[in-house]
Amino acid sequence: MRINRLDLTRYGRFTDSVLDFGQPTNGSPDLHIVYGPNEAGKSTTFDAILDLVFSIGSTSRYNFLHPYPTMRIGASINVGGEDQEFVRIKRPQNSLLDDMERAVPDADIRADLGGIDRDAFKTMFSLDNESLVKGGEAILASKGNLGELLFAASAGLADLSRQLTSIRADADGFYKYRAKSGLLGDLKARLVELKQQRDALDLQASEYQRLVLDRDRLTRLYNDAIEERAGTQRRVDEIKRILNALPVMTRLRALRSRLGELEVVREPSAVWRREVPELRRKEIELRVKLQDVSNSVQAVEDEISRIVVDAAALEASSQIDELTELRARYQTADKDIPKLAGRAADLSIEGLLLQLGRPEETTPERLLLDAATVGTLRSLIGAKSGVDERLVAAQGELEKVQRLLARESEGVDANLYSSPVLRKAFDALQAIVKAAPKSDQDIALRSLSRRRDSTLSELSEALAALRPWQGTADDLGSLPQPAGARLDGWKSRFSALEEQYRASQSELERLEPEARRLEAEIESLRGQTGSIDESQAAAARSTREMAWAAHRQSLSAVTAEAFVDAMRADDQVVAQRLIHFAEIGRLNQLLLRRASVGADITSQQKILERAAAGREAILSEIQQSLGSPTFGSGAVYDPWELEEWFRKRSVALKARGELAAIDAEVADVRDHAEQAKRSLIAALGDVDLSFSPSAQYNELVAAAEEALDGYHASANAAERVQRLMDDAIERTQLLEKARGAAEAWRLQWQSVCAGCWLHELADVPDVGAVTEILSVLEQLGSAVTTREGLVDRVEKMKQDQELFEAKIQRLAARLALSTDAAVLTIFQAIQDKIKTAGLNAERRDKLLVDLKDAQQKEHEMKIERELLEARVAEMTDFFDVTTLGEVETRMEVALQRGELESSISQAELELVQIAGAKAISEVEELIDGVDRATLEDELAKLSPMFEDQDVRYRDHFHALSKAKDALDAIGGDEKVAALDEQRRTTLLEIEESARRYMELRAGVAAAEHGLKLYRDRHRSGMMARASDAFRTISRGAYQGVAAQPGKDGDVLIAVSAGGGSKAANELSDGTRSQLYLALRVAGYHEFVARRTPVPFIADDIMETFDDFRAEEAFRLFGEMGMHGQVIYFTHHKHLTSIAKKVCPGVRLHDLEEVGRAGGLRVVAAE
Repeated sequence: MRINRLDLTRYGRFTDSVLDFGQPTNGSPDLHIVYGPNEAGKSTTFDAILDLVFSIGSTSRYNFLHPYPTMRIGASINVGGEDQEFVRIKRPQNSLLDDMERAVPDADIRADLGGIDRDAFKTMFSLDNESLVKGGEAILASKGNLGELLFAASAGLADLSRQLTSIRADADGFYKYRAKSGLLGDLKARLVELKQQRDALDLQASEYQRLVLDRDRLTRLYNDAIEERAGTQRRVDEIKRILNALPVMTRLRALRSRLGELEVVREPSAVWRREVPELRRKEIELRVKLQDVSNSVQAVEDEISRIVVDAAALEASSQIDELTELRARYQTADKDIPKLAGRAADLSIEGLLLQLGRPEETTPERLLLDAATVGTLRSLIGAKSGVDERLVAAQGELEKVQRLLARESEGVDANLYSSPVLRKAFDALQAIVKAAPKSDQDIALRSLSRRRDSTLSELSEALAALRPWQGTADDLGSLPQPAGARLDGWKSRFSALEEQYRASQSELERLEPEARRLEAEIESLRGQTGSIDESQAAAARSTREMAWAAHRQSLSAVTAEAFVDAMRADDQVVAQRLIHFAEIGRLNQLLLRRASVGADITSQQKILERAAAGREAILSEIQQSLGSPTFGSGAVYDPWELEEWFRKRSVALKARGELAAIDAEVADVRDHAEQAKRSLIAALGDVDLSFSPSAQYNELVAAAEEALDGYHASANAAERVQRLMDDAIERTQLLEKARGAAEAWRLQWQSVCAGCWLHELADVPDVGAVTEILSVLEQLGSAVTTREGLVDRVEKMKQDQELFEAKIQRLAARLALSTDAAVLTIFQAIQDKIKTAGLNAERRDKLLVDLKDAQQKEHEMKIERELLEARVAEMTDFFDVTTLGEVETRMEVALQRGELESSISQAELELVQIAGAKAISEVEELIDGVDRATLEDELAKLSPMFEDQDVRYRDHFHALSKAKDALDAIGGDEKVAALDEQRRTTLLEIEESARRYMELRAGVAAAEHGLKLYRDRHRSGMMARASDAFRTISRGAYQGVAAQPGKDGDVLIAVSAGGGSKAANELSDGTRSQLYLALRVAGYHEFVARRTPVPFIADDIMETFDDFRAEEAFRLFGEMGMHGQVIYFTHHKHLTSIAKKVCPGVRLHDLEEVGRAGGLRVVAAE
């Protein structure tokens, strides 16, 4: 079983979170470190795994964010060798789903667990700090018992020794040899006490009859006293009820009289009582408001009639904005015209013409240049410096290259080394020299010879190790080898049979002495207890039961005597068995043990025979498979020896192959050297290099390298001269281009100057002169443009003034105003008249709106008055009156009648309750005609009478109780039968307790026997693994663990590095915890060796470990991860670095990143 992916869809604080463990990697441990700080969800994740596999319980502490119906966990799990998708939801049944949301049985996800439940899974395959500490305490409690510790480590049971001790103590509580106390002793003492009580019961029949008659007489007197006392009590209660009802009846009659005096009126609605005062208030309010509104309407109409609006002035109001703007222009022109005229007169361009050398110029505008001409001149001025710089630079570069060419060309013949044939020949020679061997041929051959001698020696040794097989190295290649699966099958079968044979032999060596010892103990106990066995006890009990049945049928003296004799005989047998109870229990236990040991001996003998026959069959099958004559007739191999022989055969075949490879390499070296020499001689001839034909290969290579160096030096010099010649040609061309560019600039400059008034100057101006002329021309252009603008502005201002004056004159004539005054004065009079007309129009419009609102309000109040009058008419008609005041009077009368009727009903109900009657008529009938004084006198007489009757009742009750107690103290046949029943119950309790005692003792013995078997079967493998793990985690402080015989069996001891030893229960707390961890690791290896691996989960068990022991613990987990999945939860960040260092293949998972990738809600869940 392996968890590939865990989906925390909606569980605890997680939402849509995924913990992906991925697929296992071959050759790498399946170890996972899940890191998360406190409250990050580590415990939540572990519980999610348990809930996924074993279902979510009826209640869960992880529903604080997601309610029960929405909780959901999913996973991809490898079960039965296949990856399957599972989903678990919170549901009483069918809570496990597949990836298609179909319900599947829980057995599908638990297929690899072999019936392990939730608690067993937590115990066997998880480990936390608490269980680690408990494991160390269990080592202390077991006192180092080897069998208990090995089984507890494999099953994860930290308190096995404590449980066995508890069972033994429970059994000893019933009986313990030579103990002074115990349940058996208490039950035997109880039997003696019951017998004494039965003997004491002996009384005359006449005394018993007298006590019975006395009890019956006192019973009659007691009943009469109770009846008489009850009658008096009933009359007293009746008188008290009548006396209590008299005041209430008086009040009821007064209320009925007041009700009759009131006038009978109709009962109005309850709403009317609250509505009438409001109606009266609204009636007055509406009358006053309606009068005010009428007065307002009349006042507004009068004011509207007094307002007069000038229509011509209103019509002219649309022109007032235009006239206001014209007035502003008029006033501005009045101020600005003198100033602008003065500025135009002050402007002068004579100074600028003088700077240009044209003082006689009459039209300055002619001297201004167009934008194109100015742009061309400025562009030519900017390009001048670049043209001159390029010309100077080209001349300097050409002179420099010419000097270098003259110096480098001395003594160099460029034509000699430019021959393609010569260059090709030297290139071929260089390639041959480069490919030539870098080591001497003789050295290589000597090295190969030494390797061949060594390999030949190894082959001879390998062939010698294959004896008694006889043959050559070539014969090995044709020898067939059994398939790996077949060889593994032989090994597994032979190993199982061998282990079975040894285990059976060991069991027989243990069981046969045990059987002889049991026979001796059985014979000894039979001699002590005699022949009192279970059959005799059963016969005595059967005789007693038959005698009792016969006595119940006849009830005669003869049957009574027979029953007494049978009962005494049965008691004697029981007493005799009780005396020898311990010996009989021990005998039964020994007989049971002897039968069990005998069956075990027979079973082990059969197993031993089958194992021996199976081993011989496997050896015969192996012998037949090795049918080659080279093995000889006496060669017999078990599977491991056969596997080792074929491994040695592989070594010999490998040596044979290496020898053949060396021989081929020697031949290749020699052929390659000869071919390289021939190629080098031919290449030297192609370059016309002289050499001695008898020269060695190394001398030829040296001569070739020297020739190549000379050729390359001369070729490089020729290449440099050619590059300088090419560079000189290129520089000459650049100089010509620079000279052409300078001439083109000069011609363009003359052409531009000829196209404007600059050609009128005596000489063509240079760049500096033209630059200054352009600056002065800019000032001249600005002065001419400014003067023209000022003249234009003055003309426009005068036009605006004339327009304003004309419009003012026309508008004044329309409004019947005088036009003799100044223009601005007339404008102010027009503006005032238009403003007055506008205000009057606005006032009239506002008053019209107010008039409309007042008329609407008057209409609404009249409607409201009509509705009010209709409501008042409804009430007056109901009471048949004319005003609201009369309505209020009638409603007050109705209210008083309702209150009186309610009080009368309450008084009647009170009377019925006091008198205990069913209706008020019965109470009136009871009270009518009674006299209060007479009733009080009767009550006064009954009170002392009741007290006397109560005293008599108590005396009779006391006498009757004493008579019953005396009769009960004497008892009768019932008492004897009860004592006999108690005695039989005690005997049955002894029997049941004895049976449970035997079961507990047998169970403890079976458990101890099973632990011994488990220890013998697993001690070798688990002890070796536990020793390695303990040595690793203690960092060599202890060599390991070992077994040593003790008084109760083998005990576990720890062997220190110095050779000393300590019992497991004598170690320190920390060392015991480390030893328990080592045992758990060994137990896991023992489990996965025989079963399908199951994930092992550890939760922060290294909190008390230093970094060094943490490294070793992770190394142990890495070894476990090679066989199954191991998941370690921690909130210590530094442990992840330690795990990565020890086990590079470990996979790290961060719960915070998992939560952020999903929808983690920050809610504490741990």
